[in-house]
Amino acid sequence: MHDVTMYTVPELSEAIRTGTRSVAETVEIFLEKIAEKNAYYHAFRSVFADEARAQASHLDNEIANGLWRGPLHGIPVAVKENIDICDHGATSGSLMRPANIAESDAAIVARLKEAGAIIIGHTHMVEFAFGGWGTNTATGTPRNPLDDVHHRVPGGSSSGSGVAVAAGLVPLALGTDTGGSVRIPAGANGLAGFKPSSGLIPSDQLVPLCARFDVVGPMARSVGECWTLFAAMSSQTESSIPVCRRQLRVGVADLKAYGSYSTRVMKAFDQSCDQLRAKGVDLVPFSFPMKVDEVLSRTAVLIGQEAVEHFGAILENTPEGLDRGVNYRLTDAKRYSKADATAEWLVRADYITKMQRQMEGIDAILFPTLPVLPPRLDEIIERSMPLGDLTRVVNYLDLCAMAVPAQMTQEGLRHSIQVIGKHGDDDLVFALSAEIEASLSGLKEVA
Repeated sequence: MHDVTMYTVPELSEAIRTGTRSVAETVEIFLEKIAEKNAYYHAFRSVFADEARAQASHLDNEIANGLWRGPLHGIPVAVKENIDICDHGATSGSLMRPANIAESDAAIVARLKEAGAIIIGHTHMVEFAFGGWGTNTATGTPRNPLDDVHHRVPGGSSSGSGVAVAAGLVPLALGTDTGGSVRIPAGANGLAGFKPSSGLIPSDQLVPLCARFDVVGPMARSVGECWTLFAAMSSQTESSIPVCRRQLRVGVADLKAYGSYSTRVMKAFDQSCDQLRAKGVDLVPFSFPMKVDEVLSRTAVLIGQEAVEHFGAILENTPEGLDRGVNYRLTDAKRYSKADATAEWLVRADYITKMQRQMEGIDAILFPTLPVLPPRLDEIIERSMPLGDLTRVVNYLDLCAMAVPAQMTQEGLRHSIQVIGKHGDDDLVFALSAEIEASLSGLKEVA
């Protein structure tokens, strides 16, 4: 018997549309798997079983009456626990923040429900979305499904969303990305994850970390499935990724000029680029206008100062109840003033202009997603946040980017490659990402 939870979204959608499977049956299968596996993977913080069943019954009635809403009709979707869902609380991964019950859905959730998606639950996350390892000592750390022997970090801050999809607990999930928080868990769990252009996707009723950086993004097992969710999120009518009918000129970021990273990551990135050249992709050298140390120091001010504005009172009143890493980061960020942040926003505007000039004649950029393969939980240093080294630059320079699964390693982990595009070139990034995903399919890491 085929495992329905591992169907692709198109397969599941077609089975529902044609009546091969009912929405109710489909939802029940996913709920059973969540009930069986969630204690191990720790992906979901809350599961909305009764609501999902009621919604499934309603959607089955619609199909019986000739109404099919589209490719998300009856498809279960998980939502990060910093996004409002009507009649539920969103604490942003905290035990210290009140779970105020939302009186309405966030606009992005309403769009997905209108498209026929079934919101099946809230997922675990790094507290306040303020960290990249995916850890949370307050509410628990989800387990990376790519390693059943060791507890490896799931990547964050959308840790539970990434784990839920990778473990087959749900086909699709929403995360949020402030400095890589969709792309990092996508990379760590062998998924596709997209950071849209700022302003494209509604971000109302989202617990903020840094409002000008925060964006909601989709996560899925493939680029094509990611598109299905993104299309509904952005109110697009295209059911499949638009085809780019011209030869693209793609920059290959100079890793050595940007920073110093794992030899395995650098070798895998070079191998991927060689494979793409062999497939006819036009690759040219590219350098960012700044190095990693500067990106990290400038984003630390912008994100940290705003994080203290939002959560500083909790730090002052109940520090013992916070995640240890988040406690440290908030405490450290207290040194940044509003004036510091105001000055840094002006510097950022200059760098965005420089990047726009630097990308003239370049359609997209390739870059690894993670600087290292996801380590074991007992190997990490909580106070460091290296997993965002290669992703924060996208948010800082106001770009869009996709994390695309790449080589499989001997341990069963996956390398990941970022496809980075100019602000507003989301469709182009999807088109190129799909091409790259196909070109790298089956590629193994060379020792």
